[in-house]
Amino acid sequence: MVKKTALVALGLIVLVLLAAKWLLPSYVTSPRQARERVIQANLLTMRAVIGQYTLDMRKRPRSLDDLVVAGYLRDVPTDPTTGRKDTWIVECSKDLRAPGIVGIDATSGTIGSTRTLRCD
Repeated sequence: MVKKTALVALGLIVLVLLAAKWLLPSYVTSPRQARERVIQANLLTMRAVIGQYTLDMRKRPRSLDDLVVAGYLRDVPTDPTTGRKDTWIVECSKDLRAPGIVGIDATSGTIGSTRTLRCD
């Protein structure tokens, strides 16, 4: 009788834990999710800053360092996936009359790529 009661109690505890896992929202994010959120926030900020620089200066920035020198960024953000500042992918303008950065994206985590932070 005691074994049967213990098994029923154990079964109920398992059911309650499973229900809690499925029904309660997850407030704890994984480290990967946290890095992805930081990357998205950095990209959103840098895209806005590139646009604002272009409007204010009437020319596109040629490098991410131009944004730092002009005071639009304190520093080039560190990519949380790689831990480096030189892994951002800049999209350069194809218009020869208005050269410079028109967009930015994050790497897929490949370290040692030959990417550049400049548009010359």
